[in-house]
Amino acid sequence: MTASRPLPPGTWVVGKWTKRRWRVQGVLGTGANGVVYAVERDDGLKGAMKVCETAGQVAFEWSLLNLVRGPGSPLPAPQQIDDSDRPGARYFYVMERISGKPLDKVWPTLAPAVRKEIMLRVVDGIARLHATGHAFCDVKPQNVLVQAASGEVRFVDPGGVTPFGKAVRQFTPTTDGAFFGLCDRRASAAYDVMAVALMAVSLEVPTPANLYQLPPEKRREWLWRAVADQVDGAWRGVWGRVLRLEIRDAEALRAALSQVRVKAEKADARPRDWTAAFMWASVASAVLTTACAWALYLRLL
Repeated sequence: MTASRPLPPGTWVVGKWTKRRWRVQGVLGTGANGVVYAVERDDGLKGAMKVCETAGQVAFEWSLLNLVRGPGSPLPAPQQIDDSDRPGARYFYVMERISGKPLDKVWPTLAPAVRKEIMLRVVDGIARLHATGHAFCDVKPQNVLVQAASGEVRFVDPGGVTPFGKAVRQFTPTTDGAFFGLCDRRASAAYDVMAVALMAVSLEVPTPANLYQLPPEKRREWLWRAVADQVDGAWRGVWGRVLRLEIRDAEALRAALSQVRVKAEKADARPRDWTAAFMWASVASAVLTTACAWALYLRLL
């Protein structure tokens, strides 16, 4: 994006047509086709403002958010679309500001069963988007937010969403099948499913510093070694099937993930509290002693 400097916190952006005022609170992220700001409307509504270079980019993403809006939508709910006279925010739309932490930040803290549930929810969100004829394309941990209390999974940065059959508009190399020479870079259900598998691998295996300098065949060799040697064995079979293009859509991936048998959580290893046992042992001893005393007394009568 060629826009100059980001809008500083405190800047007011006024919609030309709606006349609604949004106050910039800070930058949430910068992508290939725009900048996203945390904003608050003049009536207190919080949102995320996406500023693009052209009205066409804004219109496309806005129509997409409306296409999948409603309960259970994996993408942010649309709030407002408008133009402004503010330099650096000529064309914009505002969407729901989603709470939660990126998947790569929470993954190390999750129990195996929770990891499985999170992955199933990621696939459910992808499936819902695919039903509209679009691929998310830029699947990566930073674009998947997990809400701690509910475990709900939501996607952010819809800038890469692309209609099936079109060239991918936005991607991240380490979750791009074409980067490893496994598929072409065209939006499809299979492209997203492979991106989910590559994302899962990236959550467990550090990316070598020289990976970007290697040719595709060497990158692919490294990937297969990583899956064979470093990925949790419970998941290895599923991700291998995806990378071999044996699983090509979200429904098939969900079915395969549902069969994964994750390790049970370890039993509580804290030291046992012997207080109650000691108390009952003491009571039993006292009763026995009293009974013996009475028996001896009765014999003496």
